[in-house]
Amino acid sequence: MTTQAISKAIKSSKPAVIKEHGNPRYVVLDWKTYQAWAELRDEMEDSVRLNEALRDPKNQRRVKYNGKF
Repeated sequence: MTTQAISKAIKSSKPAVIKEHGNPRYVVLDWKTYQAWAELRDEMEDSVRLNEALRDPKNQRRVKYNGKF
C-alpha cells in the first residue's frame, strides 16, 4: 500500500477499497461517509444500552412514566 493510493482514495467522493496482492485489504472512507457511519454506530450502541436497561429487573420496578408530571 502506498501513500499515493491512500491520497487518491481520500480525494475520491466515494469509499475506496485498497487491495494488496489482489486481495481487498483496507477501506478508505470519505469524510461524509465516515461521519454517517460513526453516527449510526453511536445510535446502535445507545439502543443496545437502552434495551439492556429496560430488561434489567431492577429498572422494571421503578415508577412508569405516563407523560405527566
